[in-house]
Amino acid sequence: MLYGSAAVARVDGIIASGLGLGLALATLAFSRRPATPDGPATFADRAAALAAVGSVAALAISSVNLFWPAERPGIAKPACAGAHTTNVPYVGITIGPDGNNSRSGPARSYAANGRFAKDCSLGFSAYCVGEPIGEAAATIPDVQTWKASRWLLLAKQNGGVKDRLAQLLSGETAGPQFVADAAVVPATSYEQLPQAPADVCSASFTPPGRASLSPFDARTQKFTATAEHAVNMGFAAWTPPGQGFLDEDGYHQIFSLSKPAADNPGTTVNGGKSVVWTYKETLLKNLRPNRAKAPALVVVMAVPCISANLPAEPTLAGTATYDIASSREPRPQPALTGFDPGRLARAACQANA
Repeated sequence: MLYGSAAVARVDGIIASGLGLGLALATLAFSRRPATPDGPATFADRAAALAAVGSVAALAISSVNLFWPAERPGIAKPACAGAHTTNVPYVGITIGPDGNNSRSGPARSYAANGRFAKDCSLGFSAYCVGEPIGEAAATIPDVQTWKASRWLLLAKQNGGVKDRLAQLLSGETAGPQFVADAAVVPATSYEQLPQAPADVCSASFTPPGRASLSPFDARTQKFTATAEHAVNMGFAAWTPPGQGFLDEDGYHQIFSLSKPAADNPGTTVNGGKSVVWTYKETLLKNLRPNRAKAPALVVVMAVPCISANLPAEPTLAGTATYDIASSREPRPQPALTGFDPGRLARAACQANA
């Protein structure tokens, strides 16, 4: 139940001190040992035996630390004090300028119940949808803004003796601790983190609903999508094989660095978002020069994003198929299949910062 380098270092120090004391006693005893090889066991014999036992114990403990480490291998930063990173679905690194607070619920209105230093790792067991927090790391000023509505639940022991030992030995805080997703950067894949049960989360916040994608507006050159409780909305297009595109089977976010944040994927207004579709520059120019005159179909997706780079379930996305080559403006077509919904959703919600 040792979390973090400090707790492990303390125990290692005790072991090293005990081993050093045993070796010192053994050395002292051997220096006074009589020359006769026979006779009853002396203090030196007993001290040597104790030193041997200590060495075996130290070897066993070192082996445990090697094969069952207290901290997850391969993580760039050590575990924060009072937190662990082993056997958890997600590990994040704190990025607050002076560290990060934890809260007793998924919003800043809940009481602070812990604080973690900057640049250390936290292990999380689940998440709740909570208060949206601006994501500075994913924002391009005046071009794209995102909010993170995911609050991460710190991983704990499952009650009982383990829970009490973790609190005693490693300073783990009792009760749930939530950290805003916007306050950490990923150290492992963030898509493996499950949503916590409803009784763990707050009834004040609701996950996003299904996106409704309106038809393309040729006058404004925009797509508009809405979804209840959506904090962000992402848009992307798929270029199917056999349509004459240079990058067949491509997955591209509908995004332009030359457009303002209001016209790019990102933060919604009351669950709604519009984006300018610069298909002439991004898609028409991507058709093969020697391509015969024919339709060129693309699939467009709009999907709620829980945070930058993290779409809601692809089943909540709205999709439509358009022909961009047969007339002056894109024309709706029967639905085309064959794309990877998860990949297209990730493209729609990607941060460009």
